[in-house]
Amino acid sequence: MRNMDQVRRCWVFLLLVSVGCGRTALDAVAGEGGSGVLKSGGVDSSGGTGGTGGTTGGSAWGMACTGDQDCQADGICCDGSNQSCDVTRLPAGDGNNPGQLAYAGDDITVRDTITGLTWQRDVLGKPPGCSGSNGGCTWSEAKAYCASLTLGGVSGWRLPGRMELLTIADHTRAPALDPRAFPITPDDINFWTSSPDIDTPGWAWEVSFALGTPSIEDGAVYNKVRCVRGARCVPKARFAVLDGGLVQDKLTGLVWQQQISEVEMTWAEALSYCPTVGPGFRLATVKELASLMDLVVASPGPTVDTSAFPNLPTIAGAAFWASTPYVISPGAAWMVFFGNADSAIEDTSFHSRAWCVNGGSS
Repeated sequence: MRNMDQVRRCWVFLLLVSVGCGRTALDAVAGEGGSGVLKSGGVDSSGGTGGTGGTTGGSAWGMACTGDQDCQADGICCDGSNQSCDVTRLPAGDGNNPGQLAYAGDDITVRDTITGLTWQRDVLGKPPGCSGSNGGCTWSEAKAYCASLTLGGVSGWRLPGRMELLTIADHTRAPALDPRAFPITPDDINFWTSSPDIDTPGWAWEVSFALGTPSIEDGAVYNKVRCVRGARCVPKARFAVLDGGLVQDKLTGLVWQQQISEVEMTWAEALSYCPTVGPGFRLATVKELASLMDLVVASPGPTVDTSAFPNLPTIAGAAFWASTPYVISPGAAWMVFFGNADSAIEDTSFHSRAWCVNGGSS
């Protein structure tokens, strides 16, 4: 894995909101956070769990689907194997919600009732076809292993995208994984994702669950593998520019500032500043900030949709505070860079920018 100043890290995760007739965007997102739970079920042959989103003409954004016919006319059914679709519904806060991860009685799978994804539970031992002495796989071996996997008589598994794998990270604990849902998960070896590094051919994204951090790694390295299955409805045009200098993310339901203050402040000051922007605004979590990143964009970025956010600072020092504290040290918190999709942990006395958001987490 590359050194910290060379590694790009980010998170991601996502939720629905519909803007009804006669309602403003902020009215719509108020009270519609990420804690909603879909009806649970076991491993199914369709590749998804839960019910539909209750939206006329197809499933609501982020809900399980088996094909484009299940989605609204302006959406597609896809999964994290497509870089542009490596997005999901977004759990509220920095950890896992109660009841979010339901593991099957056969102990071989775990179902996430928010994202609709079904996960392989047991990752011990060496997967067939992998050549690492540590029980790991190269990136190509990992993709081939998941594609050939059958669990509980069900096939259709794949290597998860970077954002998909990060949805099960719990930044309120270390190691950053729910031990009830995913017991005996090694935190001294990273896990492969299907997401390639746009800047370096042959490298790909990995995730360490020691702290729940993604990074990029040479595809020849031996990492562990946790396979996934399931797809969801994603809007073709994800962002909508609203009046008042705001941007709505139709997939997550979050409403963002389009213009960010150039004033740099401490973490405590950033937490206090965002509520002054308007009712319901708050400092975004590290996962919410990461949900904006577009990793198909090469360095120096900006790794966002510039049609929605045209004036984002990309200089190396333009860091953005996340509301997420560093669980190991109360005097540190996470920050994110959109110039190169990097992230870091910094002392809370450091001065950085604040990007405020409305909706979702409370």
